[in-house]
Amino acid sequence: MSHPNSGPSLTPPDWLHCGHGTTPEDPVGCRGIHVPGHTACLAHLADPDRDTYLASLAPGTDIDHRGTPFTEPLLDALLNSLRDPATRHPRLGNARFESATFTGDARFMWATFTGTARFTSATFTDGAGFESATFMGDAWFGSATFMGGAWFGSATFMGDAWFGSATFTGDARFESATFTGYAGFGSATR
Repeated sequence: MSHPNSGPSLTPPDWLHCGHGTTPEDPVGCRGIHVPGHTACLAHLADPDRDTYLASLAPGTDIDHRGTPFTEPLLDALLNSLRDPATRHPRLGNARFESATFTGDARFMWATFTGTARFTSATFTDGAGFESATFMGDAWFGSATFMGGAWFGSATFMGDAWFGSATFTGDARFESATFTGYAGFGSATR
């Protein structure tokens, strides 16, 4: 089985990106979108700026972290800032994580996405936990790569759910998941 080139893409993303860590071999560097008002992505913001940004978020806020490299602690900090005090679970508005990379467990359990959730071309290097998550708008996971387990048990998809061309290399579990709209898994592989 052949594997695609794992080297960096020489094509920059379509958004203003961080560029942290550019080298002659990787002239684009970090592809994470700028945090509003800054010239770095969430992963590469200075700690005080990151803390200020996270403190500005409230449950239901629209977020855009396309291309951002998330560690487990960074994702936990983001989701904690979006936690609804009434339910104690994260509540996100429109959430853009296209081409983001999640290293460590990505725990979106019990999260509510009130807008569109976009994880197109995202990479989950370890577990991706979406158990009991609610997607009120469309959920886009097309061309996402799940290298560890992908757990969507008891998740509720109220809009359309797109998993076309997604790659699952570990367990993919959708037990008791509810799909109200269209659910597309065309060309998904395991």
